[in-house]
Amino acid sequence: MRAVLDTNVLLARHPVPAEYDDVKVSAVTWGEIRRGIGIYRGRGDAAKALRFENQYQHLRLALGAGLPFDDAVAASFQSLVELTHSAGRESRGRILDLMIAATAVAHGADLVTANPSDFVGLEELLRVVSPDAP
Repeated sequence: MRAVLDTNVLLARHPVPAEYDDVKVSAVTWGEIRRGIGIYRGRGDAAKALRFENQYQHLRLALGAGLPFDDAVAASFQSLVELTHSAGRESRGRILDLMIAATAVAHGADLVTANPSDFVGLEELLRVVSPDAP
């Protein structure tokens, strides 16, 4: 089975459920991690930036390039935004989460996340799975 891993699963090193033999990440996740590196560098916290950079490099070696945010993902993103608003939730502030979720939808994958409540209301299009407990 195919899964897309949410950023929080990678950074906290949560184990992925065993049934997933095809594990991917969104290019948006790589961007989100690099954003964190840039924030720490911009604040002058070189040690934290280096720690995140090293973690990023190890993850990239293990998982490879992220699935792109292409036209198919953009269409899925629109659908997820519509579902979010239909569920009475706001999409603002959740854009990156919705972009990662849209990547999973467009690629026929489940989303493995440590924060399943972030994706409530999207069940029509997205299967959300919690990581295995350590």
